Amino acid sequence: MNTKERLFAAIEQRPVDRMPAMTYNFHPYTSQWQANEDGTFSGPSGYQPMMDAVLESGMGMMPKVGARHRSERQERTHSQTFLEGDAEVRLTTLETPKGPLTTRFVKPAGQPGYYVKSLIESDDDLQRYLSLPNEPAQVDLSHAKEVYERLGNGGVVHLGYADPMYAVAQLFDFEDFCIRTVQQRSLIVDMIEREYERIRVELARMLEQVQGYDFMFCTAGPEVATPPMLSPDTFAALVVPYEKALVQMIHKAGQTSAIHCHGRVRRVLDQFMEIGIDALEPMEPPPQGDISLDEALEYVDGRICLMGYIQDQDLYRARPGEMRAKVCAVRQVVEGRTGYIMTSTATPYMEDPPSDFVCNYIEYVRAATE
Repeated sequence: MNTKERLFAAIEQRPVDRMPAMTYNFHPYTSQWQANEDGTFSGPSGYQPMMDAVLESGMGMMPKVGARHRSERQERTHSQTFLEGDAEVRLTTLETPKGPLTTRFVKPAGQPGYYVKSLIESDDDLQRYLSLPNEPAQVDLSHAKEVYERLGNGGVVHLGYADPMYAVAQLFDFEDFCIRTVQQRSLIVDMIEREYERIRVELARMLEQVQGYDFMFCTAGPEVATPPMLSPDTFAALVVPYEKALVQMIHKAGQTSAIHCHGRVRRVLDQFMEIGIDALEPMEPPPQGDISLDEALEYVDGRICLMGYIQDQDLYRARPGEMRAKVCAVRQVVEGRTGYIMTSTATPYMEDPPSDFVCNYIEYVRAATE
């Protein structure tokens, strides 16, 4: 089996010749890592030894890409970026028929960014948002197809699509959203159904463009609705019916599907199976997660491929030899099984990675591919 065949065999619950493994969105094929035309790496220099190890080992790769959207909503949106101290600030304004809405995003130097102001902070903001036309965007997959062609048999391209619940949740401060799911459930459901109608058309337009390709369609939104943030009953109401319909569209087009979900999944594993996804990633070990890999594999019983279980934080903190031991422990659990792909649980994000992280990542890559 080549790398891609092995990965898809695990996703489709077919036998594999050895444990599949791949990086988590670490690869030389998009501008995030400043790829050269020949596929070599010229990103941040601190990551060069890691990329060398990945390419030398033949480890699978999982590029995460999205469609390029063109919509009236984009035409109504404009941003300005400026510095405040060592932090980059992006102020975005969305013009609506009833007045402007704004978000404020802050990215400290060398760190992940975060929103300090949400689009909807009041009922007046909500009415402004609902005054927008709900026109689906035109989608362009030329960039995704370019990454697909460059990756070849080296892995599986995850092609992102929007989740209706998350499309609503991200409009609010998350605490406000959680409160509204209790106090204004019918309003939230109406908003989700409105977003679903737009997303359904956009997904159909994506699927029309992928004949002859084998992408893995992936959405990241449902993780914000898992316990302890929201209850399993809320997950069932706000996520399952909409994702189930979208996944059916994906399967009808001959493509595979995945949901990205950090954290505790034990109490909603049955709902992921009801949705009908092919894969769930990135499974996290306790204490971030709440179920062992052995127990999770037994529970899903060949209905979902599980990806992950190499905790990102361990790559920063492990002592020499510990990552190899973690890989060996996982290999013992999955020996003789299919339906599992080893990955780390996050994309490397620090602009200048610590030396311990680099050493541990290389140890992980070499152990996973031996």
